Amino acid sequence: MTDQHALAQSGPPNRGFGLRERMLAEVGIVAVCGVLLALIGFPPAFEAPLGMQMAIGIGGCLGGWAIMRGLAVIGTASARMLGWDDLWGYAFAIPVGSALITWAALWLTGGTGDAFGPAFAFAWPLSMLIAVGFFALFFLVYRRDERRAESEMSAQGGDSPGDSAPGLYETAMHDRLPKGFPRIIAMTAEDHYVKVIGDGRSEMVLMSLSEAAGLVPPAAGLRVHRSWWVARSAIAGSERSGRDTKVVLETGLRVPVARGRAGHLKDAGLI
Repeated sequence: MTDQHALAQSGPPNRGFGLRERMLAEVGIVAVCGVLLALIGFPPAFEAPLGMQMAIGIGGCLGGWAIMRGLAVIGTASARMLGWDDLWGYAFAIPVGSALITWAALWLTGGTGDAFGPAFAFAWPLSMLIAVGFFALFFLVYRRDERRAESEMSAQGGDSPGDSAPGLYETAMHDRLPKGFPRIIAMTAEDHYVKVIGDGRSEMVLMSLSEAAGLVPPAAGLRVHRSWWVARSAIAGSERSGRDTKVVLETGLRVPVARGRAGHLKDAGLI
């Protein structure tokens, strides 16, 4: 093992939430919310015994969470294909998912008459309100974790101008990749995976982008977007279109730059 590889492994390998931690945390939070909804007698469980209220509250919230998570994956994938921000994917998931959940809840408690009757117009807005609350909660939690990870990288000197860019041929991230994987030039979040892009090759790895960024030397690259990490040594230039900026890698790949990061990259001499 080279000194560089040892240095990479000595860093914090699990910076940020891993996928398993995210899933377990979300399940726990949603289950607790189901308990709270049952205790306050939220419809449709307000007339049932406490045990049934708990079953409906916890089971309903976890079932709704599973539906919303699946639709969020579909929505964010569609948004990325259209070149939009991931948040537009949630704008799709919330109304569609809450409608599906409302239909299911009304059908289970009152049959097709309630599911497709006037009750839907009352229950659907409440379902959407709960969905917005959950998405806002998780967005704030993960955004806080992302900012903390970026701060840690900056504190280690990973984002400051003038840093050297160590090679990306042997890193802790390579331990998660097939043997012989080439230099890493970029990584991007795709659903629950990270697509690791190398010289002439790419691989999908089940982890978060924050976790993946913690497995490479901090000075070797930086997050240019919530969904993108790029190697400094792979940046060949940049281009602007209106208010949008992209870094151009030496392979020709164009990576979007978040507006809040553009000034930082300019100060670092990268764009």
